[in-house]
Amino acid sequence: MVNYDAKTENGIPYLSKLYTENYEYERVVTDLDSLATTRKVLMSGSGGVTQYSLGSRSVTRQAMSASEMLAMWDKLWARKLELEGTKKPRKAIGVVMRDW
Repeated sequence: MVNYDAKTENGIPYLSKLYTENYEYERVVTDLDSLATTRKVLMSGSGGVTQYSLGSRSVTRQAMSASEMLAMWDKLWARKLELEGTKKPRKAIGVVMRDW
């Protein structure tokens, strides 16, 4: 179980140390936070989204379907969990040379 110590404006929990040390983790959390606003608009049924941005990218197009948005949400959330679970490989202490 991960103990989150911070939340974004839209309530996405994250690990602040990993957020500052890992650029990809920071980008994924920022994209999830941006997508949370889009998700709220689509789920409320108040029309659609014709312009939205994820991180530093901005797109203007026909309204995003709920299935597209949920697929993107699931993909980003899975990547976030994957990055939180990664561990550094064990350090090699010594090598034993053998001549068979």
